Amino acid sequence: MSIPSLCPRRRPAPGFTLIELAIVLAIVAILLRVAAPGMSRSVAARALAAQSSEFMAALRFARATAMQRGMVVTMCASLPGGPPLACQGPHAADWHNGWIVFADRDRHGTPDASTPLLRVQQALLRSGGVAGTRGSISFTAAGYSTDAASHFLFSPPAEAALDAPPAVMVCVSKQGRPRLAGTGACD
Repeated sequence: MSIPSLCPRRRPAPGFTLIELAIVLAIVAILLRVAAPGMSRSVAARALAAQSSEFMAALRFARATAMQRGMVVTMCASLPGGPPLACQGPHAADWHNGWIVFADRDRHGTPDASTPLLRVQQALLRSGGVAGTRGSISFTAAGYSTDAASHFLFSPPAEAALDAPPAVMVCVSKQGRPRLAGTGACD
């Protein structure tokens, strides 16, 4: 026969000990350290894909609008730090500051006060740069590019230089069709 005790029996407290918590945190830190480089490459690759897709969408929009309206539509690289809604000029090649799509009624390649703006893209965030063969590209009412074939190279951001994804090339044929060439050259 057992004698009842005045002190009830202790049950173990639910939860973690400090040692168990420290071990779990150490394992999580090691896993993050191993996964971080691959994650930064993935983020940079997705940024490049998004930027080049956005650029191609703007090119397709400009071409479709030119054919729909029966007039020349131009897409030009935005002037950095200059007046708002100004183009860099036809021979500038830096597109990472954004671009402007406008109805180019007088066909001089730059918008003025009376020019209807169709679309404006702000500067690209986390961009390593966008270099083009020209600072503007115009499409005729038939959808053709008024210039020779052009290409635009999207580079990964500088902070991803050690484990950077490959650059992405967007090509525009003389017929005005944009396409993604990946890392290869435009044919």
